[in-house]
Amino acid sequence: MSAKSICMVVKNRLSNDARVKKEMTALAQDGWQVTVIAMPEQGFAEDEYKNGIHIIRPHIFSQARENLRSQVTGASEEINNSFKAKVIRAIRQNKIRRFFADLHRDIPWENRLKKAAYKTNAHVYHANDLDTLEICGSVAAKRKAKLVYDSHELWLESSRFLIATHPLNKIRLKRIEKKYIQKADAVIAVTPLRGREMKKMYPSMKNLSIVENAPDKLLKLPPKGKLRKLIKAKPDTVIALYQGVLCPERGLEELLNAAKLTKNKNVKFVFIGMDAWNGTLQKMASEMLLEDKVIFLPAVPSEELPEITVDADMGFILFRNTCLNHYYSLPNKLYEYMMAGVPIISSNFPELERVLSEVQSGLTVNPESPEDICKTVELLASNSELRNSMSHNGRNAALDRYNWKPQSLILRDLYRKLR
Repeated sequence: MSAKSICMVVKNRLSNDARVKKEMTALAQDGWQVTVIAMPEQGFAEDEYKNGIHIIRPHIFSQARENLRSQVTGASEEINNSFKAKVIRAIRQNKIRRFFADLHRDIPWENRLKKAAYKTNAHVYHANDLDTLEICGSVAAKRKAKLVYDSHELWLESSRFLIATHPLNKIRLKRIEKKYIQKADAVIAVTPLRGREMKKMYPSMKNLSIVENAPDKLLKLPPKGKLRKLIKAKPDTVIALYQGVLCPERGLEELLNAAKLTKNKNVKFVFIGMDAWNGTLQKMASEMLLEDKVIFLPAVPSEELPEITVDADMGFILFRNTCLNHYYSLPNKLYEYMMAGVPIISSNFPELERVLSEVQSGLTVNPESPEDICKTVELLASNSELRNSMSHNGRNAALDRYNWKPQSLILRDLYRKLR
């Protein structure tokens, strides 16, 4: 066992996980030997070294099954309403089928993740979110190693858990978190209120730290113009940007309705991010005849996002209050907008209101009200002086304190105590 080695496990695609990439880089710079075990990605090696960090991507399916899965997924995610797509979607969304299909997928894959983690013989096993906690916790116990639980989400209070998770899997996940969070040598939460809620749930857990989702400091922003060129914007176009995953409960339906209500013809609403909603939002926009107001762009790697964000005149964070995980959220995009000097329109939730009122870099709205969102969009669109003031305030605050450097110091200090 290396006294300065870390094995991080994440069930996401590493290329799009800005938090994990920042954490692994900070710890490697602090002298740790870092191995990251992540989800496989097309175009990325199964086993590679990048900037001294060992990255392993164990395969989930056999090649034959992966090919079949790609065909089925492709058919079910067609934006058109073909009979074939409807049938496959209905089968894929059946809860009983999904439960057993998930088991058939997850058990073999998690065994491969455990084997890969065990082989690292690390001093610390770092679980990124609840879906990797049992993997890291069981391997750490066998290796007599340290365990860090990095809870990116308030998982048991999230919509995916409360609504989308099968009852049997809910019982399993609750038991996993209760068992290992109390054994963890350190626990990380991403917002103060989420941390407070975790402490209420598990009073005996120890060494809680708050490491927020702040971006790297960009002393010099990328040149403007890329997004405007992509959407063929006119000089007087006001760009209202949503960046992030396209999925339910992010207030995106309400945002489309706000776009419909907006009378300012200079405003263009741009959505950029991974589409986890199978074209639903694009179809809604088309049915609402919003082609002239609303533009959809595909996701880009997190490193390239500032080139897009910097062109926006306002940015949206419109989580709906469907769970505590949303209500206590401080997402990456909050600080990314601030770093890029983009005024923010956010849900009127406590953590978001706290930051925005302190910094004076945005306005909060009722995320359930398209009228409220529309009113605030039109206010910012018509008041360049207010936008400039918020842009200046947000950018300065991001450079001063809402960036990754102070967060990385918290993470490094936590790990130095584990050596």
